[in-house]
Amino acid sequence: MKEVGVLVVGAGPTGLGAATRLNQLGHDDWLLIDKFDEPGGLACTDVTPEGFLFDMGGHVIFSHYKYFDELIDSAVGVGDDYWNTMQRISYVWIKNRWVAYPFQNNISAL
Repeated sequence: MKEVGVLVVGAGPTGLGAATRLNQLGHDDWLLIDKFDEPGGLACTDVTPEGFLFDMGGHVIFSHYKYFDELIDSAVGVGDDYWNTMQRISYVWIKNRWVAYPFQNNISAL
């Protein structure tokens, strides 16, 4: 068993962010572990044996912080070759009418 100063458990976005920050600050006595072979945590897509795709968690990133945006771009890449940007148009059917998503922001349509 290896002893480390900082153990980061989970290679999801938060764990990867913590490991990146430790590295940026010059810490070299840390270890990142995850039970899966690939990073991503719940920000992943599972493929069934039949080829169906199931998103395990949110794949949506909202940010207004330059530091965070630069960190994500350095990890993923910049531009349309690396990011899939979609305009979301969703509605909830309730009380015999369609209400735009997010529902809680549009209850006045009821």
